[in-house]
Amino acid sequence: MSRQLLQVIVLVAACVGAGQPIHPVAPSGLVMITLDTTRADRLPAYGFAGVATPAIDRLAGEGVVFDNVESVAPLTLPAHASLFTGLYPHHHGVRDNASPALAPAHRTLAQTLRTRGFRTAAFVGSIVLGRDRGLASGFAVYGDGGRAGSPPPHRRPARDVVDDACAWIKDIDDGPFFLWVHLYDAHASQTLPLEYRRAYGDNYEGAIAYMDSQIARLLDAMREQRLLARSAIVVAGDHGESLGEHGEREHGIFVYESATHVPLIVHGAGVTAKRVNAVTSLVDVLPTVLDLLGITLRGPIDGRSLAPALRGVEVPDRAVYAESMYAKRFGWAPLRMIRDGNLKYIDAPRQELYDLRTDPLEERDLANALPATVADMRARLADLAAEAGQPAAHAALAPETLRGLAALGYISPGRAAVTIPPDEGGADPKDHIRLFNRLRARAPR
Repeated sequence: MSRQLLQVIVLVAACVGAGQPIHPVAPSGLVMITLDTTRADRLPAYGFAGVATPAIDRLAGEGVVFDNVESVAPLTLPAHASLFTGLYPHHHGVRDNASPALAPAHRTLAQTLRTRGFRTAAFVGSIVLGRDRGLASGFAVYGDGGRAGSPPPHRRPARDVVDDACAWIKDIDDGPFFLWVHLYDAHASQTLPLEYRRAYGDNYEGAIAYMDSQIARLLDAMREQRLLARSAIVVAGDHGESLGEHGEREHGIFVYESATHVPLIVHGAGVTAKRVNAVTSLVDVLPTVLDLLGITLRGPIDGRSLAPALRGVEVPDRAVYAESMYAKRFGWAPLRMIRDGNLKYIDAPRQELYDLRTDPLEERDLANALPATVADMRARLADLAAEAGQPAAHAALAPETLRGLAALGYISPGRAAVTIPPDEGGADPKDHIRLFNRLRARAPR
């Protein structure tokens, strides 16, 4: 054996032993599963023992689990708009579930993949993401439950969504494809099959188990069609649920971790199993999956690619941003958040600062004790949250969309589209959270 050949063999063995693929194989299929209203700390993959999620557990065990992912907003439409554009809400303009639809000028993941020859389909579980909300562009098939002559339902169960997705999967050939499946069952008020109501005294946890069972069905269908081995699967939460923490029963107002810390799991071809501790954001998903698919990103975005982490390489922390403009509807102040490592600053009439390493539940506000840190974080937040001249929008929503948003508790019946005005101060939402809870509870759900 020649010395040169021996050196090649040693180099190959070293690469394999380090867990690094020599030539990472780009997947030819992408499946995005978004779990609405799902906080990371209610999944066993993130240490919770109160619910069974074997399908998600397997994806997590064989894939990359991102431990510190922050949503951009505690609302479905802004979060998904950021997920699919790589932009923060103040750059794509969708600040609220009742905001006008995502503008066509903002290129989405589906548009990029379709122009690359991917077959594209989406199946969603709520009218909040109905086909008129701006995310349908780029999808050849967009299933929101609507039928000819009738509007989509306000919400539909995971089984119906996955039934549609499985039917579409049966027609997939050897070409590239992108499938998005959105499951809404964890969103209040949960309506569960009898077996899950009996198994779980807590409807929220039962809904997570139910969604997992439908993910298992989807994976089985992919396996039967021989699609699983050549696909990347991304499981992401859009936002969490407060569950009474800090006084908020559900979500929408606050930007505490219960509402912003979301799961993100990536599984599939070219992925090396590990956990990633770096602080990341939902805006990082688009550049990451494009990188994984071997597609060059074009145009400026707020996210960064985490693809090195998928191949076993450490990625550094960076500062990330989140906001809630929902309080403006009630005349209260908006909330903006910056997180950098373990430090988290919330810009509110009464500013807040937390060290998540020692205080993960955000119970000890350090703002008064560390004024210099507050000043620094606030200045950095101002830079990160620069509005970039986003024009005010005034488009009206379709009547069926307005009725659906009212039924889900997001707006009052008959309310027109929401335009987010310039900041004019306002009361601290912390002082009015009980009123907000009562308003949500009165929604005809």
